[in-house]
Amino acid sequence: MTREEHNAVNQAAFPALKAVIEANYPPRQFVAIAGGKIVADDADIEKLDGKIRALGIDPMNTLVDRVGEEWSEDELVIL
Repeated sequence: MTREEHNAVNQAAFPALKAVIEANYPPRQFVAIAGGKIVADDADIEKLDGKIRALGIDPMNTLVDRVGEEWSEDELVIL
């Protein structure tokens, strides 16, 4: 799958996952989405990057949300 395809999957899943993220993770926590699913979280973006890599996921193929932050589609974090 290309990066663009990974991004499309994650972007499509994000609206449904946003409510889950807001309800289940503490404020300012970073939450990573890959393959349209939540795969990791951490308060520290660098530690989150390590967790994603430990799962064998290329961080460039993830979408990262920060709990309590509102993002436009252009602002969503890609590690």
